[in-house]
Amino acid sequence: MHKGIFLGLATTDIVYYVPHHLNTNEKCKAERQIAFAGGPATNAAVAFASFENDAFLISGLGQHSLAQVAKHDISDYKVNLIDCTDQPKRPPVLASIMVDLSNGDRAVVYSNTDLRKLRHDAVNETTLEYADLLMLDGYYLPQAIQLAKWAQIMEIPVILDGGSWKEGLEKLLPLVDFAICSDNFFPPGCTTAQDVLHSLNQAGINHIAITRGSDDILAFTEERTAQVRVLPIKPVDTLGAGDIFHGAFCHYILERNDFLISLELAGEVASLSCSSLGPRAWIEQAKIA
Repeated sequence: MHKGIFLGLATTDIVYYVPHHLNTNEKCKAERQIAFAGGPATNAAVAFASFENDAFLISGLGQHSLAQVAKHDISDYKVNLIDCTDQPKRPPVLASIMVDLSNGDRAVVYSNTDLRKLRHDAVNETTLEYADLLMLDGYYLPQAIQLAKWAQIMEIPVILDGGSWKEGLEKLLPLVDFAICSDNFFPPGCTTAQDVLHSLNQAGINHIAITRGSDDILAFTEERTAQVRVLPIKPVDTLGAGDIFHGAFCHYILERNDFLISLELAGEVASLSCSSLGPRAWIEQAKIA
């Protein structure tokens, strides 16, 4: 069993499964509707906990009634929530998601995250006590940078979920050990995947991966590039697959201590998550397997 600290976004998500994406002014009856906790760090923490690890999520949800949906889901999957929002009575970040049942693609609309902040006392020198890793998703950067600095001193590996470029990330990059990015992650001046690999390596990161949906993962490690295969599947629902990939990677890098193997195994878990509706059903499937 490992202990992981996850700092980042937590949201309340409502998902509608529809036969096709809607056209202008079209109304459509959803085939199914679910509500749960979302956010990159949150879904990664749930995935990490599903491997019977101790996952601690530092985020901001608050006391609003809409936050209870996310809090119950987080608790149900045995993630320890440390709720440090600086505005506890404000509604949480909300997201409405439509998943196209014909191909598994999704469209997401969410409320503003730019003004969301954590209390100044959200983290301290004891936050990383007994931790085996720290995962950050680029949100709540002041606390993320402080934790990463402490993690570096304590020789605790820091994993970055690079979903998209966020202002201020350049201050965090030199503190990151493993950067797992989407193909939408472009630091300033970068236009290609090779640009991204070079930019992150120049920032001091020696283990970098770019996930590309169903295409092979592009990786950089030990001063060379490699491609990691992705299992070919017919996706039912791709929602949260990238976040689940990060949580599984956190588990496998501690278990295997091999970057490329950890990427491959995490990719298998992410593919499994795409074979059923919702970002949680895969957990029971994995237990049965």
